[in-house]
Formats: sequence, C-alpha cells, structure tokens
Amino acid sequence: MDHKTIIDSCVIQEERFQFSSFSREDALDFGMLLCEIARRYQQGVAIVIEINGLRVFQHVAEGAGRHNVEWLGRKINTVNQFGRSSLHTWAKFEQDGITMEEERLDPARFAMCGGGFPLNVRGVGQVGVIAVSGLPHLDDHQVIVDALTEWFSKKHEKCFT
Repeated sequence: MDHKTIIDSCVIQEERFQFSSFSREDALDFGMLLCEIARRYQQGVAIVIEINGLRVFQHVAEGAGRHNVEWLGRKINTVNQFGRSSLHTWAKFEQDGITMEEERLDPARFAMCGGGFPLNVRGVGQVGVIAVSGLPHLDDHQVIVDALTEWFSKKHEKCFT
C-alpha cells in the first residue's frame, strides 16, 4: 500500500471513529476489547488508553515488556503533537520526505510508526489516545481499527462517514 492510500485511509478512520462520549468505564470495556483482538495475533502486546493525559487503562501481555511500554509513550506523544494517528503522521512524513530531525522531534520521545490513534469525541475533539505496541506497526494500527469497528457496531453508535 502506498503512502497516499494509507493517508487517505487514516483520514477516513479518524473522521469516522468519533465517540458521542467516552468515560473511564468505556476505557475499561474498550481496553478489554483491544486485548481480545490483540490476542488473535498470538504475540505479546502492550495497550494503553489515556483520557486527558491520565492513563486510565493499561495492559502488558505476556511476551511484551518495558520496551513496548516505552514505544506506547512515543506513539502517544506523536498523536498528541499532530492530532492524528501515528500511522497517518508516519505516512505523511514518508510521502513528503520529512525527517524527524527536520521537525526537531526527539526519537526518544516520538515514534513515526503505526499504533497510536486519537480518541475523539464528536463536538469536543481529541480527549485522549489509544496506543498498541508489540506487533509490526501496521498491525498495531489495525488492532485499534478492528476494535473501533467492533465497538461502533456493537454499541450502535453512529460513525461519521
């Protein structure tokens, strides 16, 4: 898949998956759904959900470790810096030939890869971040998208289209 296709797909996902509200109880339920979906990959995955800078859900599966938690932090910083998924930012940088150094982004604090997604509430904007680490970065992103797709389907919550 080329970078433009990834960017276009991310734009659609970011517009589509906006919650009507998102509580800490929702974070627990959504986090458990992420865990369930991540288990299908049969690899150790770390998951975090933050709301307004507060870590309200975290799970580090067997096989995942401190390095995955560190990646989560970098993905969260990238989402917060750019207001879009970390995959979207990675693809945009790749497409435009931009480097982290040119943007003065410390690689110890930011990650140009998939696995971070903005937690947006309709009419409010970004209120948090969902992040996954432990799989190839496109799969980290896909775990989040699969969970969002299932959540919106089960909750019968309208997606923007």
